[in-house]
Amino acid sequence: MAKPTYQDATLILKMAQWGASPGMDGAKNWLWSDEFIPDYSEFIKKYPRGSEGNGNASKVCSWMETLGTLYKHKLINEELLFDWLAVDLMWERLKGFALGVRDEVGYPGLFENFEAMAKAQKG
Repeated sequence: MAKPTYQDATLILKMAQWGASPGMDGAKNWLWSDEFIPDYSEFIKKYPRGSEGNGNASKVCSWMETLGTLYKHKLINEELLFDWLAVDLMWERLKGFALGVRDEVGYPGLFENFEAMAKAQKG
């Protein structure tokens, strides 16, 4: 991959600002708390659609899917992205939720870019 540019850094900083915004930052912190339940069937019992917990998991998955879409289309520098975020750890934490929602709504493409980005980082 090409050496990161100032434009690449600017995009990373914009994505970092989004990730640090009040709603997102709280959602990410909650994700790593003891309140988060990795197993989807247990998660959905405690956090049904419309609940704050479900919203938190959805926010983080959507943010990561956006990053994954930029990554897929080579619009974000891989070296900077993977140096900044532990995408694979985020996927491992959210995998149960992401795959559970994917199955529930019957849309196999849901969060696929997040998943592919995590696999790429893991190598």
